[in-house]
Amino acid sequence: MGKKTFTTELAYTQPIPVVSCSDLPRVERIMDALGTVRAVTYNKIGSVAWWGQSWMGAAKLVRPICSPDSVGLDKARKLWEWAVNDAAKAISAQQEAAKVFLVREIWRKCPVTSTEKDRNAWMGKKPNKAKRLEGEKKFPPEVRELERVRLIHLLWNNPTADNWLHRKFRNQYQRGHTYQGNQIVYQDAGYTAKRLTRNTVELSLNSDERKVKIILKLKCRHVPSGQIRLIKNEFGSLEIHCVRYRTLTKPEGKPTKKIGFDKGYTEGFYTSEGVPIAKGNGVLLTAKSSRQVKENRNRYRLFQHAEKKGGKTASNIHQFNLTSRKKRRRLAASKATVKNLIRKDLRSNITSPVHIFAEDLSSPIKGKKQAKRINRKLNQWMKAELQDSLEIIAKETGSTVTVVNPAYTSQVDSQTGTLLGQRKGDCFTRYTGDVLQADKNAAMNICHRGSDTEITRWMKYDKVRSILIERTVRYLGSIGTTVAEALNLGWFSSKFKASAIICEARLSPHGV
Repeated sequence: MGKKTFTTELAYTQPIPVVSCSDLPRVERIMDALGTVRAVTYNKIGSVAWWGQSWMGAAKLVRPICSPDSVGLDKARKLWEWAVNDAAKAISAQQEAAKVFLVREIWRKCPVTSTEKDRNAWMGKKPNKAKRLEGEKKFPPEVRELERVRLIHLLWNNPTADNWLHRKFRNQYQRGHTYQGNQIVYQDAGYTAKRLTRNTVELSLNSDERKVKIILKLKCRHVPSGQIRLIKNEFGSLEIHCVRYRTLTKPEGKPTKKIGFDKGYTEGFYTSEGVPIAKGNGVLLTAKSSRQVKENRNRYRLFQHAEKKGGKTASNIHQFNLTSRKKRRRLAASKATVKNLIRKDLRSNITSPVHIFAEDLSSPIKGKKQAKRINRKLNQWMKAELQDSLEIIAKETGSTVTVVNPAYTSQVDSQTGTLLGQRKGDCFTRYTGDVLQADKNAAMNICHRGSDTEITRWMKYDKVRSILIERTVRYLGSIGTTVAEALNLGWFSSKFKASAIICEARLSPHGV
């Protein structure tokens, strides 16, 4: 019998090239007018005063400042309204992204209490209202839990009312601005589409005149529908962006296998099973970084040469040699090469439903100041593409992705779960002298951390360090070794010495 499967839809944005346009100057004029509308919309509702508001009320706020008549769209009010609504939706998306980080900060400040854990265990997974009220009476909430509830309520309603929340809010949510005048948003009522041939489609768009239509010919095999976006890209060409849906057939049932994925620079991933994925990723990134450095230096020399020559020579160099069109195309091609390498190798290694554990690298990497060459390479590291690829392949195969706290995953011994050992390059040396592959050891720690109830995803690194030091001290006590003896033997780093000695003194009266 075949495996049971089910289908789901995956939404994605598809760019469609425009082959011909009947009135390009009119399109550019409308784009310029709507660019002003979008800029005014961001300036009006991009502040904290519009926090938590619906995008449907944005047009009423923007109309007194920038009406359709003021930008020459008195006969195309719908284009004006769609542009305002689209900008308001973008601002709302920015607010939701900020809320994710702010909720994380609130949970870090007010973590789960022991009383709350007991209450949740007593109530079960899906308690009704009566069960929840009874649980709150039996296990009354503590001060820390009440503070968390208060902060979350203020986050959704008035984030500036609390000093601590206001400070965190200003760090995460910055006032938005836009200076882009290269797009027009159309809803269903603003255009009609019909197929001309198998590979061409004709779009008839509304313009700034009621009886004047803009005719576009597209090179595609499907007829666009729903909201579309006419964009003039960085190369000066027109594109239509529309949302399409792809049906995915995935195996039914929950994943039974757990795999940890360590994100890296040399390889895209290294799994807890010892399999490198996207091998050669670092070679591509380093080559791209070196090429960009060489190219930028040569461009700077050419710029200085043009400034010295002046006159017609300078204008010719600026026009034909210092434009960014070829440079941006080459950069886009390099990124696409890395992206294809990562996803192709992931598809060949993940073919069935598995439970994937990966590091949460969404926060900026902070540490000591590195050399310029190292910083340049780290800036080329496509962290977001690694996570996006994992999530897309997981959707295609019916897998699940769980992100865990990345603190100290490469410095912990995966066999004992302690800080006994040292990593140098691609080797991790245990306190026993055994040598493990460093990336595989980190991937195993990531897999173990997925079921670790003490170390949560949002926990700060210093709290994680204290938990790991306590586990290390307890393990040393179980094998009959003190912290001083372990330090003399070189079993773990001296940077943990002070904290380990304090922890040993605290635990010694009760037995380790």
